[in-house]
Amino acid sequence: MTQNNSISGHWLIVSDLDGTLLDHYDYSHGPVDDLLRRLELRQTPVILNSSKTLPEMLELRRQLHNRHPFIVENGSAVFIPADYFPEMPDCARERDEFWVIETGVPRGQLLEFLQADAAEHDAPYLSFARASCEEIVDATGLTPEQALAAQRRDYSEPLLWRGSEEEKQAFVSRVSAAGLSTLQGGRFLHLLGTTDKGGATLKLMECYRNYRDTDYRLIAAGDSPNDLDMLRVADIAVIIRAPHRQPPQLQARAGQRVIVSDAVGPEGWRETIGQLFP
Repeated sequence: MTQNNSISGHWLIVSDLDGTLLDHYDYSHGPVDDLLRRLELRQTPVILNSSKTLPEMLELRRQLHNRHPFIVENGSAVFIPADYFPEMPDCARERDEFWVIETGVPRGQLLEFLQADAAEHDAPYLSFARASCEEIVDATGLTPEQALAAQRRDYSEPLLWRGSEEEKQAFVSRVSAAGLSTLQGGRFLHLLGTTDKGGATLKLMECYRNYRDTDYRLIAAGDSPNDLDMLRVADIAVIIRAPHRQPPQLQARAGQRVIVSDAVGPEGWRETIGQLFP
């Protein structure tokens, strides 16, 4: 990275979690805590955008002292705290203390597809819906409590692939033919509706611009292929290095700035975002 990267104006930061804002192995966020406090003081919202479920995100928001909207299950739904904007967006519905913009499909529809597909083509993967708590703990490193929260999904199904690459590509083709989609995350192949982190981000950006009467610009930070749709829509795309794989390849569009961290995980988040907001 070069120095003197600081920026001015009104910005939103939309960030992936695992391997980006959180450590890939122990899910710690200590390296970014001071920077998150500084961003809050300067009224720069940090929007969490992850494959995680609503219960997982609520707990992480509490730990991170984050009060802003957030996006769950790889762009499948946008949760906005009620009264965060002057009025509820037309495309939203009320759910407990949130306004929710749903862009995904119900998980039941995804499980129906998996059941029918497995009956014809076998199932060389571990599905969260069929996994035990212990199996999820072994696959993710989560605590048992966190694993149970990860199972409480509304719009997507993570698959730990155990078959060949050829079998995976055939499965992906069948998913597409059924009008659904897949995203490859850091650990799992996610089955979901035709939605992504980028599309959900743009819907939320529209709310900010409409209801805050401010011309916000967007920074997006991520570390894996399932973040590319989010990175593509950003004015500044921040790619965080992972410990054991190459950074995802992003083809910058005209006028877009792309920054790749030197450090990995939350250390890389602090390095890059910290230079933009010294």
